[in-house]
Amino acid sequence: MKTLEADRPGRFSDGRSAAVRKVTVRVLATGLEIRGVDGFLIAVWKSEDLLADGEWPEKRGVRLRCASEPHARLAVEDSYVIRQVLSQAARPPRPRRTGLVLACLLGGGVLAGLMIGLAPMSRLLAHLVPAGLERQWGQSMAAGLEGQMNACEGRDGLRVLDALARRLAEPLPPERRQLTVHVLRSKDVNALALPGGEIVLFSGLIDKAEGPDELAGVLAHELTHVGERHVTAAMIRALGVGVFATMITGDASGLVASGLGAVMAGAYSREDESAADSGALALLEAAGIGSDGLARFFRRLEVMEGGQGAVLAWLGTHPESGRRAAAIEARRLPAPRLPALSEADWQAVKRVCSKPKP
Repeated sequence: MKTLEADRPGRFSDGRSAAVRKVTVRVLATGLEIRGVDGFLIAVWKSEDLLADGEWPEKRGVRLRCASEPHARLAVEDSYVIRQVLSQAARPPRPRRTGLVLACLLGGGVLAGLMIGLAPMSRLLAHLVPAGLERQWGQSMAAGLEGQMNACEGRDGLRVLDALARRLAEPLPPERRQLTVHVLRSKDVNALALPGGEIVLFSGLIDKAEGPDELAGVLAHELTHVGERHVTAAMIRALGVGVFATMITGDASGLVASGLGAVMAGAYSREDESAADSGALALLEAAGIGSDGLARFFRRLEVMEGGQGAVLAWLGTHPESGRRAAAIEARRLPAPRLPALSEADWQAVKRVCSKPKP
């Protein structure tokens, strides 16, 4: 298939989950090819199905929709070439046969029914996975990430983070309290919950946090994902319910690698994200920590996204920061009884990625 231009960076949302993925967009003679940053094909949008959905001024780009995937959204950077494809899409569509339209409507209805049923089914199946097996998956995923990126090894900072995570996790079921916090050296403002209680923080998030209460709020959010088994449910949704038996009974090493991709892509549903926000408030309150830090963190991310035009990694997997900050502010917790961390402990966390002195 003939390629007209080099790949263009962009952002893609399938409209079925809360995730916004980083993608590359290639202009073909017949339309657009959308691939994840890992190179896997996500979608091919035909020229005649493309619909303009406004400008992306801070990236000199354009926002697009597709008639065949009405819930999906695509934003493409530096898209002067793509506008030529859009000009073709602006032509009046050719009449379509009634039978074809009815078939498309029927197929869409079946797909919608499957998607609606998949979410509750994935939650049910996630609770059938043994906790020990989940821990094995999470440990494999964490080891894979540490093999690709530099792990921070400041012992004092890691000790403090582990203690804070365990303090926040006290209300969770006993099998959900076996936690390990990993810190990876990256400028991304990101945090990940992996199956079985493996929590990954990127150093960019620690750098951007202005106080320990902000970091405690992010940890509480991710711990709720662990407690509710949202991570495993998201893996099942992303990989398909059909792989569930292999995940339980067979060699799941390849599936674990694919599952890491699903977690990195932020495959949580909007219901999962709302539940994680509510759960974070409950964990913070039980630990005697206020909610103002988490609300401030959301507000600052909102400003950073709008002011710099940068879709940060944590925003990509946890969207709508302004709305969620408002919801947290509306349910403001009582004044904190205990500090999230002492000043000495907070400074140890801030130095967790510092190179040790020779």
